[in-house]
Amino acid sequence: MGFTIKHSGGPRDDRYTEIIELTKQLIAIPSVSGDETAILRFVADWLNSSEFDEVIQQQSWTAGVVRAAHHQAKRALILCGHIDTVTPGDTTAWSHHPWQPYEANGRLYGLGASDMKAGVALQLITARSYLTTRRDDIDLWCVTVAHEEVDGAGSADFTRYFAEHTQYDEVYCMIAEPTDGNIEIGHRGNRFVEFVFKGQAGHASQETAYEHSALPGLIRFLNHLPQIRHDLHQQYPDHTLGQPSFTPTRVSPEGSYASNQTTAASCVAVDIRTTPSLDAVFDSWIDQLAHHYDCSWRYAATFVPSALCREDAAVLQTMQRIAPQASVTVSAGATDQAFFQSIGAQTIIYGPGDFDQAHAIDESVSLQRLATTYELYQQLIKQI
Repeated sequence: MGFTIKHSGGPRDDRYTEIIELTKQLIAIPSVSGDETAILRFVADWLNSSEFDEVIQQQSWTAGVVRAAHHQAKRALILCGHIDTVTPGDTTAWSHHPWQPYEANGRLYGLGASDMKAGVALQLITARSYLTTRRDDIDLWCVTVAHEEVDGAGSADFTRYFAEHTQYDEVYCMIAEPTDGNIEIGHRGNRFVEFVFKGQAGHASQETAYEHSALPGLIRFLNHLPQIRHDLHQQYPDHTLGQPSFTPTRVSPEGSYASNQTTAASCVAVDIRTTPSLDAVFDSWIDQLAHHYDCSWRYAATFVPSALCREDAAVLQTMQRIAPQASVTVSAGATDQAFFQSIGAQTIIYGPGDFDQAHAIDESVSLQRLATTYELYQQLIKQI
């Protein structure tokens, strides 16, 4: 459908070439979470040079708007992608420098290629094409957001702005995260929590000091992990998103410590993935859990609630119609979808990347899937 991929050096559709070149430009700009100023400025300059109807630049996001042709639109479609990446890790492990994009074997390589600068590039080119094909009934917003890899602050800020400054009857959103060719309609919530156990410090030369330290309570908690998980699975499943999960990730001391002193306080960090029913009662549920194990708890980061697109949403039904071969599934990890769902924007995830390439050494994206995904975005805008 749409583009034909030619051998290296052969002719390409002009739009396809632009998507590849724009992806390369985005990859070449380092944008590890917390350092996105330069790439957001680049996107704003690109939107302005493309003569979007309106360009809005904020600290954590940049948006370009293409208005409906003849009158005030009652509907809006948002194309959203994050432009931050994780750190590259050991750069010597990469075949090329992480910020040096290159093509090989039908793929485009570089940090963020799959997650998700290729998706951002095709959304930008898609939105620009709407300048000459705009419909009478729908506004198109193309937004790039920062800090998705940490806490979703960019999408949180944008959706707050959007809710305060617009009035549409219907709003849809497409996020171009890597989806392996699937249509993703939701995700479990993501809550990073730390449980703190307290006791009395003592001299480690006395074995009895251990019994009064923070460790016995902490170990009891970890030994009861199968029961905690069983109760969660039984009480808060979701027919679409599946079961919640409860995964300890580390144990660490609180405050100062010494090798010859038993600990007065220790912390267990836990990654908890939630369903809507668990989100609804989360604080009271975890209060009871902490009380049962005689500890306290705190959030280690801003949480992301679960999200789920309605089955009858126009954006989902349209995508199913134009991509009948695509499976409908849920996201393996949390995405920015929850922020858009919270303002009433029915949201699905569909992008050109592969999930197993996200955060990987020698990250890459398929050029063929980049082309076909662009065609699907074009069809979505025509048919939604």
